[in-house]
Amino acid sequence: MKLFTQLVTTLLVVLLCSQQAIANEPLENQRLLSIAIALESDHPAAGGTLELALTMTPQQGWHGYWLNPGDAGFPTKFSWQLPDGVTVGEMQYPAPSQLLTADIMNYIYPGEFTLLTRVKIDNSVAERSSLPIKLDVSYLVCSPSVCLPEQQRVETTLIVGDGRVSEDRAHKFAQWRQKLARPLDAKGRFSVENGEFTLALPLPGSIKIDNAHIYPVINHTIANNAKQTLSHDGDVLRMQTQAGDELGERFQGVLVLDNGIALSFEADKSERATLLSEAKNNRSDSSIKNTWLLGSTAFFGAILGGLLLNIMPCVFPILSLKILSLTHQESEKDARSGAVAYTFGAVLVCVLLGGVILGLRALGHQIGWAFQLQSPAVIAALIVLMSAIGFNLAGLFEIGTMTSGSRLQDKKGPIGDFWTGVLAAFIATPCTGPFMATALGAALVLPAGISFTIFAGLGFGMALPLLLVSFIPALRAHLPKPGAWMTTARRVLSLPMFVTVIGLIWVLMRQSNNDYVLSVLAAAMLSAFGLWMTGLWQQSQRRGEWWPAISLTLLPLLAVISWIPPTHVPSQLEQKEASEAVAFNQDQLSALREKQDVFLYFTADWCLTCKVNEKTSIDQTDVKEAFKQSNVVTMVGDWTSGDSKITEFLSQHGRSGVPLYLWYKQGTGTPLTLPQVLTPSVLINQAGG
Repeated sequence: MKLFTQLVTTLLVVLLCSQQAIANEPLENQRLLSIAIALESDHPAAGGTLELALTMTPQQGWHGYWLNPGDAGFPTKFSWQLPDGVTVGEMQYPAPSQLLTADIMNYIYPGEFTLLTRVKIDNSVAERSSLPIKLDVSYLVCSPSVCLPEQQRVETTLIVGDGRVSEDRAHKFAQWRQKLARPLDAKGRFSVENGEFTLALPLPGSIKIDNAHIYPVINHTIANNAKQTLSHDGDVLRMQTQAGDELGERFQGVLVLDNGIALSFEADKSERATLLSEAKNNRSDSSIKNTWLLGSTAFFGAILGGLLLNIMPCVFPILSLKILSLTHQESEKDARSGAVAYTFGAVLVCVLLGGVILGLRALGHQIGWAFQLQSPAVIAALIVLMSAIGFNLAGLFEIGTMTSGSRLQDKKGPIGDFWTGVLAAFIATPCTGPFMATALGAALVLPAGISFTIFAGLGFGMALPLLLVSFIPALRAHLPKPGAWMTTARRVLSLPMFVTVIGLIWVLMRQSNNDYVLSVLAAAMLSAFGLWMTGLWQQSQRRGEWWPAISLTLLPLLAVISWIPPTHVPSQLEQKEASEAVAFNQDQLSALREKQDVFLYFTADWCLTCKVNEKTSIDQTDVKEAFKQSNVVTMVGDWTSGDSKITEFLSQHGRSGVPLYLWYKQGTGTPLTLPQVLTPSVLINQAGG
């Protein structure tokens, strides 16, 4: 009965619209909806595919309809006239909007919208062949008071060629593609009981569902005008609404989120008890055991990752001096208390950084590990700090708080060791190395208590060498005896610090302009001058000995970190180098991997592992030649200054930082994750496989 009522309503709407059109003379002689046809390439290659776009633009106050028009209206119909050797796929629609009028729910487009389809050219078509394409489109266009059916023909011609796509057209199609629904990999389940439709759909709990709506692809499978109740049960989205009259064994829908992202999915019919048991299984003992197993593995991975961070140029001198300072410790108690204080400082920084990341992600911000180095102000502060430490180790000045084994540090005892651990952890954690990437990626999706344990494991791994030397006297016995050689060792260890400063300056040059970099260098030099004066005044026992260091460090530093530098504009040389790879774009990635293999990697200028892999493997001539011969496209995601889309993509692949190397075989959706330490042979073998 309900279906009959809806059919009668639709017929009445069309009849009234037709009568209104006859009575309304001005509407007869104009199109209320214009259609423009566009091709991804005017010269597609034989044997390949390209996209065809139909941009439909209703006049002001009028609207078109989605694939499923809703309770009234009818869907758009397409009639193709194609030459031999040319086939087209189904039309793909962007996410619609809702229009509720007198309890009638319609799914519409209130403004311009673009439909996409794929056109395939057969291998048998000769090059330079002319392929005319004609399309008759029948549709309904409505305003708040009247509806009119219209029909028009659009035509275009393809000339078979090399398949080249211009940059402007690729960008335009990528924008249209971004508005289409993205398919979910996993299927859902639904059940019907007493007329109530219940859907269970796998969807991460971190995805916000406020104001989200599910649109049925097939009409009358659910009641279009009924209220939808959506909630998260762990990583399962649950939706309840009124079932429709034509619901079968499978439900197809499109979930549209508040931010405009659309996700298409399918769901199979199941018993209600099964759905409820699946939800309970998310909290079952087996799941809890698996969570703790994953957490334990990630914890030990974080310890190993933290241990490897000690070989970083900025951390190695600090750790070396702390271990050598143990030769001055006469008591076991002092050695152990200093090591514990150093460990506490390193662990505290890692836990605090992890807490900030988890907190901001809970608020909806897409950030990952090493977010602090995405800020030019933090980079500027680190340049000043690392320069000061380097000049101190080189012997330009002697200040107690910056010298291992000094009078001031000896008086404060563990306090100096604590702050040394804080410093070492803060400047080392931005890089993600072996073992560390997977561990930190797991930490961002596991329960908070386990996540904080993993972050603490990272700091513990950094401090582990010092703890071993401090608590095992036999190891300490193998340390060289104190002597004049330690002064030379300090001078030598200043070199990695200056290398770190050079690296930070290079990162800052990529994030800001030359004026800002120059101001940061001036601040670093003023700080070194002030610290040098303070060191001299300490030796002469002059009063106010700390004023030069404080004034010449803090004032210039505050000035540069409060200045927001303009975004760095790449030079022509940088643009030329970057043109060899495609910038990361998820929609473009989906299109490219249908045609060819894609090597996708994520990098950042402050990531040492990333830069080494690029220099020794990715940018090698033989690797590029192998990619060219196998028609492999390289796509790169630059995370230097932060990018929420890249952060979200990294999270989807269980990572919280860079590097990440993925290889998509042609026509596959699941990539192969390559090792974090690359070699040319790894990439060449993938290209040849």
